[in-house]
Amino acid sequence: MPILIKRIAGFALAVSTLLGNVWGQDDIREKAAAAIRSGDHEAAVRLCQEGLRKNPVDYDLNFLLARALAFSGQWDEALRVLDGLSLAHPENTDLLVFRARVKSWKHDFQAAEAGYTEVLRLNPGNSEAQTGLAEIASWKGDYSTALALYRQVLEKEPLNPDIHFRLGRVHLWQGSFARAEENFQSALRLDPQNKEYKRALLKARPRLQEKFELRYELQSDNFDDGRARYLDQNLALQLNLFKKTGPFVLKFNHTERSGLKDSRYGLEFYPTLWKRAYGYVDIAYSPSYECYPRTAYLFEAYQSVRGSVEVSFGFRRMNFAQEGVSQYLGSLGYYFGRYLAYWRWYYAPGEPIAWLANIRRYFSTDSFLFIGFGQGLRTEDIVTWNDYRADQSWVFQAGFNWYVLRKIRLQAYFSSGDEGAVRRNTLFIGTGYRW
Repeated sequence: MPILIKRIAGFALAVSTLLGNVWGQDDIREKAAAAIRSGDHEAAVRLCQEGLRKNPVDYDLNFLLARALAFSGQWDEALRVLDGLSLAHPENTDLLVFRARVKSWKHDFQAAEAGYTEVLRLNPGNSEAQTGLAEIASWKGDYSTALALYRQVLEKEPLNPDIHFRLGRVHLWQGSFARAEENFQSALRLDPQNKEYKRALLKARPRLQEKFELRYELQSDNFDDGRARYLDQNLALQLNLFKKTGPFVLKFNHTERSGLKDSRYGLEFYPTLWKRAYGYVDIAYSPSYECYPRTAYLFEAYQSVRGSVEVSFGFRRMNFAQEGVSQYLGSLGYYFGRYLAYWRWYYAPGEPIAWLANIRRYFSTDSFLFIGFGQGLRTEDIVTWNDYRADQSWVFQAGFNWYVLRKIRLQAYFSSGDEGAVRRNTLFIGTGYRW
């Protein structure tokens, strides 16, 4: 009898230990999944590693660990975990889809496409695999393939707001603003609080933006050789009146330089040229042309390439009292996420090429911080004869453009550079209101 009691007690203890371990693992899984949902990926990794020390082959914990590693940018570590899981579960489509997704995040598109294709072999019509292939096609600029795949998914999931959004984004990259607007509206109807969908709709529907904006700008240039500062004041009224063109801007400028004062009047506008292309036209006239050119005009054409790249080429003419100046200019820009990096160049016959490299970090459609470095003529500020003739060697600049409450505009930047043996520091501030 005592032996039987001992055996029963031992069995009960084993069962209790086993159940405790199972419940403990379940608790760790729940906590790790919650940490991933909250964005605390480091905590999720620690929890998963803790659980895997007790049971290294736990599928759920390994998959959660791979997700936490991938979401925190540790793609190679995540793939090592996923590769090990796929050996034990070669036909698990959830696992294969996520592994292909991580490969696409690494820009290993060929391997990602192979992974999604394998999922579709195992499970024809798998929506996640079709979405992944469409995303890769859109990144590569194959918009027709991307649209076809997204539409296949939409037929099966008409109430999926993410697919409506993705369709709209491809149409936007194509320059099909009306179709993009329809898709973004559909996404917002299904998910009205999504901020990303709202920002996308504003890009597709410029008529939703305010029709007028009034701006005042002040720029002060100071020199270390004792000369009097330059002072520029600008007043601009921006009109957003037409659906298919960019804004019109009426401008008035006043400058005080080297004891001279001058004023000029200008107009700039942005006509639509052809598919995914627009122009920038700037025309100005100074009645007295003491500092400004008597007449000046600029035309530049911008072309979007594959959605994320933008190139431009233009011509500028400035008819100063001293002489007329012709200038060729252009740019190369690349959008990645919330950033825009661009390189801009200027060339006047007989003068060395000037350039400016700049990177912006956007926080909304209109608000951004920027930093830049250039060499040659004062590339952004060639408005008077003094600017054009300055012996500029290099210039550094940094600043911001910000909208408060979507109505009030605040601008500021500081630049510093050498003009031969003279240091020139520029402070620019501006404010505006739109309605």
